[in-house]
Amino acid sequence: MDNLINVYMNYKMNRLTEYGVLLFQQDTVFIRQVMEGYIRTYIDNCYYGIFNTIDDSHFNLKNLKLEFDGIMVEMLEDYRVYELQVSNQEYTDNRKMIEDLNPFCLELIKIDDLEIDNKDSIPAKVEEFIHKNKFFSDKKEVVSKLISLVRETFVTSKKLLDFTDNYYVLSERSFEGQKDIIYLEMVPNIKSLEMYRSSLVQKVYRDDRLEISKIECLLQKVSLLLLRNVLKHDKLNTYFIQFPDGVISRGKIQHSILSLMDNPIIRKHVIVGVSYNTYLNQKIAFVEDYQFGCIQDFTHIHDVYQKTDTIYKEGIFNYLLVWDCKYRDRDYFLGYNPESMKTLVFEED
Repeated sequence: MDNLINVYMNYKMNRLTEYGVLLFQQDTVFIRQVMEGYIRTYIDNCYYGIFNTIDDSHFNLKNLKLEFDGIMVEMLEDYRVYELQVSNQEYTDNRKMIEDLNPFCLELIKIDDLEIDNKDSIPAKVEEFIHKNKFFSDKKEVVSKLISLVRETFVTSKKLLDFTDNYYVLSERSFEGQKDIIYLEMVPNIKSLEMYRSSLVQKVYRDDRLEISKIECLLQKVSLLLLRNVLKHDKLNTYFIQFPDGVISRGKIQHSILSLMDNPIIRKHVIVGVSYNTYLNQKIAFVEDYQFGCIQDFTHIHDVYQKTDTIYKEGIFNYLLVWDCKYRDRDYFLGYNPESMKTLVFEED
């Protein structure tokens, strides 16, 4: 199972490539590879905030052009190894193709920015896009095919982005002074399951044998939440989710869980929370490149200062989540923010 953000971005790249070969009026394996190189760079820049050849990390057409120029130089350099493997004519033609597709793809990706509200608006939007651009063929059959492709993309994307799950919902808790960090858990929507006894639903949901499936479902829900905001270029929150013990065993996080987390946005905006005891028992699992949070209930801990210092000195946790504590210690935790580890305290009910 792959992460929803990866699935969607790969779909977007494939669709933009289909638009590209249609409008370029040529379709070869090499042309597709070159287009995908430019389009992948666009997706990295626009949606992931990843820039491969320039230092500026702000997405705009000026920086994208600089990135395309940098990627073009890299592709030309990489292609040098074929100089003695193909004919002189093919070598020259393919190098020119890499150069020609640079400005072409810079115009092509603008179709991704079309504001499409519904299927009926697609023909007019696409026709306007084509007629404004000197790079693209305005043949009737080409425009008609492009309209069809864009419509297919719109319908498929809408199905994914509008998906709702009536059986399980996300429950949020807020932290004191941390408006951009939210604790998330998935809970059964009892109203949707009213045909069953509430107690039975809760009992089944708490079954340890479902731990991995629940985390998989939670991660997909979080991915969809982040994806919607990424596509709208909204500010992204960071979500703290708790991993139960069963997700980590024999010093490894379950492979299916890692697959769902293997995405730059997830790595940046999802905090993996575990109890301190789980960490101590599975230390070698915490070498992955994610944000980790230690969840600790301080209610019955006599020396909270020594305990927090011990957790901090492990050097693995980016966050310390105070699950609960004596009221007299609350101010201490609210002010406890050592270098490289942020303390999170739930807002009072």
